[in-house]
Amino acid sequence: MSEYQIVMFRAIDRPLTDNQLAFMDRQSSRAAFSKLEFNVEYRYSSFRGDIDGMLRNGYDIFLNYTSYRYREIRIRLPSGLPFPKSVWSKYIGTEGLTWSADKRGKGGILRLVPCLEDSCDPIWAFDDYLDATAKIRKMLIDGDLRVLYLLWLCSAMLPRHDNGDEMEPPVPHGLGDLPSGVADILAYFETDRLLVDATAIGIPRYSDQRSRGDSIKAWLAGVSDSRRDEILERLASEDPVDLKAELLSEIRDSQQIQSWPVEPPTRTVAQLIQLYESLREQVDAKEKKQAAAKAKREADKAEKQRRARMLEMQSDPDSWLAKASKLVENRGAENYREAARILADLRDAVGGEQGIKIAREHAAQLVKKYPTLNVLKSSLRKQQLWG
Repeated sequence: MSEYQIVMFRAIDRPLTDNQLAFMDRQSSRAAFSKLEFNVEYRYSSFRGDIDGMLRNGYDIFLNYTSYRYREIRIRLPSGLPFPKSVWSKYIGTEGLTWSADKRGKGGILRLVPCLEDSCDPIWAFDDYLDATAKIRKMLIDGDLRVLYLLWLCSAMLPRHDNGDEMEPPVPHGLGDLPSGVADILAYFETDRLLVDATAIGIPRYSDQRSRGDSIKAWLAGVSDSRRDEILERLASEDPVDLKAELLSEIRDSQQIQSWPVEPPTRTVAQLIQLYESLREQVDAKEKKQAAAKAKREADKAEKQRRARMLEMQSDPDSWLAKASKLVENRGAENYREAARILADLRDAVGGEQGIKIAREHAAQLVKKYPTLNVLKSSLRKQQLWG
């Protein structure tokens, strides 16, 4: 398989302006891009555009995938990380997870690029992983500390971490109740989704009852009449999408982010790995038991259907011989195998020397009529009907 690279950007807060699109056009001569997304694929070469510049000039999230063991996401947070540095620094700063602050303002870019193993399975559901990145970005903006722990898990590359004595960061409450699709990002970085369940063992649940509606009401309560008039005037004369994005950003900045409850770090990386491996063994054993039970149910059902069919065969063997012939006449490997099964069941249904004689004679007739059908011969041979 040839080497290749997939690069994807997506705008979330607002579509790009014409000036921003002109900037994006200079980043690659091969990309397909619009005001909402930018996609490009390379073979035997790589993307050389200004990734951070593109994130600071319109796009909000970035995904980079290569066939040579390099996977990366970046998240643009225009208002910065909504946690005190004393909080987020416990999760960010490793080699795999870093924060790059803007030179001006509060914004910055969160980057996750773990060191992957030499052998990685190829993946293709890039839009799904970009969707997961978008969900992570929204949760970060809302002050949800669980996704910062999730990103730390990806950067630590458990259970392949070398430093078993390293302590985990504080564990956010509700870690086991992540919204659907968010933990998909683990699979992108070759990490088992079950790792979240393992690290959530013993961690209290948490339900944040705040809603966007509550935030909007609180913001509106402090908006002056003149500011309301200004918003209405702009709504009539400006792009409503841009205005909505601006107002949502203003609402977020006006809210005091509540501190997310956490459990103090008490587990080392080695202990987390042990928790994960124990849980994986339990899940594998359960799945194996369920698979065996399902296989038995299906086998019992198939045997019941086979016995019912054999009762019909006893009363009218000629019609079943005709069915076998018709299947072979219609051609196809599965038809040949089904014809052989019919003859085998008919042999057992009639029973004794008579059953063997009827089935083997008809099999010989089919081989004589269709001497070049090797799959038919093989199917009959497996049922001990010919050869």
